Amino acid sequence: MEEAFARFVADAEPRLLRALVGAFGSEVGGEATRDALAYAWEHWERVAGMDNPVGFLFRVGQSRSRPYRRDRVLFPAVPTSDLPEVDPRLP
Repeated sequence: MEEAFARFVADAEPRLLRALVGAFGSEVGGEATRDALAYAWEHWERVAGMDNPVGFLFRVGQSRSRPYRRDRVLFPAVPTSDLPEVDPRLP
C-alpha cells in the first residue's frame, strides 16, 4: 500500500500543486495540495480505485482551501456620510 501511494504521489503531486496554485496562489495552493494528499492517504483504498483520482483530489483541495482563503476587497466601502449631496434634477 505504501509503495503504491508513494508512486501515486510522485506522479500526482506536481500536477495537483500546479492546478491548485494556479487557482488560489502559491500559499493557499500549497496548503490545499498538502491537505488533499493527506486526504488521499487517509482514504487510499477509495482514491486508488477511482477513474480520475487527481481530479477528485483537486476538488478536495478546493474544499479544503476555504479556511485559508481570505475575502478579497478590491474597493473599500465608502461611508455614505462622506458622499456629497447631489440634486438629481440638475442639468
